[in-house]
Amino acid sequence: MWKKPKLILLSSAFALAVTCNATNYVVAASGEETNVTEPQVTELESQKSETPVNQNYIKIIFDNKVLYHEQVPTKTMIQVLNDSEEVLKSEVLSGDMQLELDNPKIGKGKMLSYWSIEKKNSKLLIKPVLADEKELTVKFLSTEGGQLLQNSAQTKEIVKSVNKGTNLKEILPEVNAKKHYSFAGWFKAVSTNNKKEVGEKVDVEDMEITDSKGEYYAKFYPDFNENNIDDRTEEITVKFVTNSDQKFKDIKTHVGKKIQLPALKKKKSVFMGWYRDEEFKNKFTDDILTDSQTLYAKWEKAEKVIEESQNKPIADKDISDQVERVLKERLQGYGNATTTPNSNVKAASTMPSNNTASNPSENNSETIVEKSPSTYEGNTSTGTSFKETKHVFSNDKIGKEFMVKFFENDGSFLFSIILPYGKTVKIYDENEKERGEYAVRHNTSITLDPKDYVNEKSILLGFDSREVRINSTQITEVFPEVAVNSAVIAQEKRAMAMEEERTAENKNAIMYLILALIIVVGGIGSYLFIKKRKKAKLHEEVETI
Repeated sequence: MWKKPKLILLSSAFALAVTCNATNYVVAASGEETNVTEPQVTELESQKSETPVNQNYIKIIFDNKVLYHEQVPTKTMIQVLNDSEEVLKSEVLSGDMQLELDNPKIGKGKMLSYWSIEKKNSKLLIKPVLADEKELTVKFLSTEGGQLLQNSAQTKEIVKSVNKGTNLKEILPEVNAKKHYSFAGWFKAVSTNNKKEVGEKVDVEDMEITDSKGEYYAKFYPDFNENNIDDRTEEITVKFVTNSDQKFKDIKTHVGKKIQLPALKKKKSVFMGWYRDEEFKNKFTDDILTDSQTLYAKWEKAEKVIEESQNKPIADKDISDQVERVLKERLQGYGNATTTPNSNVKAASTMPSNNTASNPSENNSETIVEKSPSTYEGNTSTGTSFKETKHVFSNDKIGKEFMVKFFENDGSFLFSIILPYGKTVKIYDENEKERGEYAVRHNTSITLDPKDYVNEKSILLGFDSREVRINSTQITEVFPEVAVNSAVIAQEKRAMAMEEERTAENKNAIMYLILALIIVVGGIGSYLFIKKRKKAKLHEEVETI
């Protein structure tokens, strides 16, 4: 008699359990629990980012030897683990760091093979790798320009334990040459004055391990032009065509070396840089040479550069400095204000107002010069004659051109622009919001923070200018040039995808919850209905008796 009610009760209990689980699922899907995992940017994705990343050097030392000395992104988590991958030390990289590793705990029958140093999920993991101790040991080292690889981990030194008679080729670690370097092969390590050095090259094909004295270097050499020739032995020649009266001897050097380019000067001209071709289409911007070449000096008339810079800011500091010297030569002598002799009226001077750019490189005062006085004669209403002298003043800076230079907070040069006296300059951010207004009164320096002028989704490429007319006034507006920050866009897309996935999960969870509630209500209703029928039937049987 109670078989069906028991089944109903069991189904109701099951439905209630489903309901509880569905409720918990809704909470988890909504992200209200504290242990919700946030999306992690992998190493590969980080490398694809176009955004410049702040980096710091970290040097890792063990047994007085440098195992690792590289730049890694600031705020990277540096963790030292034991061989069981338990964290022994953890620190966030906030500046250049030197980390000295302690001797790891090594059990019986084990030996330290190498330190694994691996970048993973915004962390730099440092872990000792132990190996079974066998008859003999062999040590492998690397020279500057590359590292050893073992189980995808990079290191400068690996010790392996092997049995006697093992072929050297079978236990050689993989190598990884740095950029602009090539692998030269394996060389014996020799001791000279208690210092290990690279000896002769070894043939690893048929060489067997017979003792524990074997130490071998993986040797790398610089190869900027990737022609498999050691740059230190490859001589090149650099010739200079100055297009001026100055002459310079050819420079003989080696591939990969930096050279000091000659400093040029030409009257009434501005040096625009060195080019690889006579048509000045391919500018030489590298300070590291990969082959023999001739460099051509490009010049422009100073007047042309000054005229063009009124419409297009100068982004090259060297060109800006040259133009500034030309402007100063023009302005020599303008700073001395004079007045007409025996005049009772002094020359006036006006200091820049609050909206004038600060930190002027010249004297702040304007030069007011009194012109020759004009004398007028006439009669008063009473018939008395008189003479009147009027003094007319003029500002001799009007019509002159001045340089306005822009710097970052740390003093780095951004750009400069040449503008006439009295010109109003307005600076706008990417959103066309005005950030500052200045009036040109003298050669001026302005400091600004580029981060305030671009959005998070943008990358600053530089600054440009435009001319606008407001009523009868011509104004120069400076604004940033930007590009889309694909890394931020990609991150937002990932966040949106996760949010859509969460929303879908919430909908599914709600559907499960509604279904579970229907089952519970239906089960309870069915149970009550069956119970009522049985009670009525029992009542009928009693009345019949």
